Amino acid sequence: MLAYLYSLETHEVKLGLERIQSLLDRIGNPEKRLKCIHVAGTNGKGSVCAMIQSILMEAGYKVGMYTSPHLRNFNERIRINNHFITDVEVVDYFLKIKPYMADQSFFEVTTAMAFLYFKERKVDYAVMEVGLGGRLDATNVLNPLISIITNISLEHVEFLGNSIEKIAYEKAGIIKQNIPVVTGAKGKALKVIRKIANERNAPLTLPEKFNDVNFKNLNGSFQQQNKDIAMTAIYILKYSGSIKLNENQIKNGIMNAKWPGRLDFIAKNVLIDSAHNPGGFRVLKKELMIFKIQRKIQNVIFVVGFQNDKDIDEIFKIIGPLASSIIFTKSGNTKAAKTKDLLRTFDKINKNHKINKKIINNPKNAMDYAKKIAEQNDLVVVTGSIYMIGEML
Repeated sequence: MLAYLYSLETHEVKLGLERIQSLLDRIGNPEKRLKCIHVAGTNGKGSVCAMIQSILMEAGYKVGMYTSPHLRNFNERIRINNHFITDVEVVDYFLKIKPYMADQSFFEVTTAMAFLYFKERKVDYAVMEVGLGGRLDATNVLNPLISIITNISLEHVEFLGNSIEKIAYEKAGIIKQNIPVVTGAKGKALKVIRKIANERNAPLTLPEKFNDVNFKNLNGSFQQQNKDIAMTAIYILKYSGSIKLNENQIKNGIMNAKWPGRLDFIAKNVLIDSAHNPGGFRVLKKELMIFKIQRKIQNVIFVVGFQNDKDIDEIFKIIGPLASSIIFTKSGNTKAAKTKDLLRTFDKINKNHKINKKIINNPKNAMDYAKKIAEQNDLVVVTGSIYMIGEML
């Protein structure tokens, strides 16, 4: 049964709300009985979800969280108070939905499963991450307490449009009539979001700065921006009376928030980061420049693998000059880019950058090789596809 569910994942992306809505109608519209916080954006969605979940848990609430993709296994996508849905429950909820399925995609089916699971488990709040875009994403059937758009940069241009304005329009599709929205977007993207928020009479708030609140488990200055977004949203919900909690619960929630695979040191000189688009890699580059100074790093050894729908040319422009060695690998996912193609693209983009390059198709072996060639003051950076990273851990 699990194999059948996973087999749906290889199907093409299907955007649109008709299929998910008809499925939800047939199973009793569980989404209408949930208090949801809806999170869209290019980067930082998962981190913001994890911070909000952590704050609400600290305040004693029962919190469902739905995110994608997963790092190690599917169960991570649907959780309550950080306990993953079990295999038995996955089968159980899939069987509850299966009789009503027509031509729904993998993501539409799993979204319906999450809604039903959260409703039947009587969560106080459900934190829902958008899968792709916003306007036509399967999660966009809900009417949330608040909408959050983290930031906007170019991604999934074949589905969302080839300009910042077009992508902002798609992400802003989660803004609902009279429902508050928080965004960390800037420039042209913010202009589009502001226009749509005005049209829908949705009060728009830009993140406040909360410099006195710190993390215990998360690294990187970009997480400070995610924290400001998460905390701004929480305060809006607090002041509107949608949630009850105090300052200490908010601070402890941020301090205890965990989100593995994002600028995550899994050993003293091994960093994993699931940057997978140019925006994410610009942030990673900035953080690596800081680490180089702080940790007196001599060389950066990259282990990279990507899904074949990513802007690999642009990514290699960003990280190429930083690399002293680069190992190309791939996950077992059907959409993983071929390592020979990655090598060819890297050489095309970084013609004059003569460095050690190697193809090792098995992700674990690729990481072992990188660790073996790393000297004492070198840093191994494993990055790209979240599926590839998951196979290494």
